[in-house]
Order: sequence, then structure tokens, then C-alpha cells
Amino acid sequence: MSEVFERTKRPAEDGEQPNIVPAGQTGDLRWFVVQSKPREEERARHFLEEKGMSTYLPHMEIASTRGSRGGLVREPLFPGYLFCLFNPEASLAYVRWSRGVRKILPESVSPVPLEEGVVEAIRSLEQRDGVIRKQPLKPLDRVRIVRGPMKDVLGIFEHWTSDQGRVRVLLNFIKYQATVELHHSLLEKVA
Repeated sequence: MSEVFERTKRPAEDGEQPNIVPAGQTGDLRWFVVQSKPREEERARHFLEEKGMSTYLPHMEIASTRGSRGGLVREPLFPGYLFCLFNPEASLAYVRWSRGVRKILPESVSPVPLEEGVVEAIRSLEQRDGVIRKQPLKPLDRVRIVRGPMKDVLGIFEHWTSDQGRVRVLLNFIKYQATVELHHSLLEKVA
């Protein structure tokens, strides 16, 4: 089956894929949430773009604690999900049956598009390198370690120690206080 593709008139912004849609797709282009198969967000994105759809897969940077060496890795902000811009009347089957795609949310005969401005609001959180990072912590914020050997230990944020996202946290153990340095993605603010 041969399909002709054409570019829409809206030029791509910096760092954005050009908006390419199947020829003849006209009408209301809307953003939809697409659920990918487990750990296949990039695969779904690739095949949707290959079919001419515009996609958006936001990423965040986290500290990896796997193996003997840790490091920063990019992970999808919403694991298992991405956004796709299309006209459902013309392209629903293209999207629904793309490799790596599990379903379009909400799962129904006619999926409901996202409200206007949702994707733009998420994009506004990106930094220059296209990565969304957690909001900065302030001194004396109560934090909890979310991953690693000290998971679920509570502490108090002291200060940022480097430009690479390292922070110093004061941990309270029984009759002992310790200060540790770790990557900010290993922490979450608690009320």
C-alpha cells in the first residue's frame, strides 16, 4: 500500500520534528494520549513518525543506581505513554495499528483528545536540552529518598552542592545525624 505524505504549513520549532501528516489529512489536528507497549515508547514514536504523525515524548533525567556505576539517564516523563497529533477521522487506524502502540486513551471507538494547551504546558517545563527536571528544593524542605539503598529515609534538604544536580541532605537516625550527598532525582519533597 503506497501512501503519499506531505508537510503541513506550520514550520517546526527548534528541536521539534517537522509536522508531517498523511496526504489528504485535513481538518482538526488534535493531541491524543497513546499508550505504548511496555518499554516501547521510542519504538512507538519511531513508527508513528514514520507514518507521518507528529509525536511528543517528554523526558526527565534521573540518577541510575543500577550496576556498580551510577549515572544520569534520560527516561520518559510518563513511562508507557506519549502524545500524538492527528485527525482521528483520517488517521485513527494509522495510529491504533502502529508498531509499539498498545492503545489510544481513553480506550473507545472514538478517543477523546487532550484539552488545548496541555502539551504546550508540558513543553514549557523543558529546559534548553529538552529535558524536564524536578523543581528546585529550598533549604529546610523535608525530603524522602525514593530509590537506592536508603529508600524511604527522611531528611532535611540543606543545599545544592554542584551544577550536576547533587544535593546535601541531613538525615536523622536514632541518636545520630548524618549528612549525605546524592542526586536530586533520588529525592521527593514531603509535606
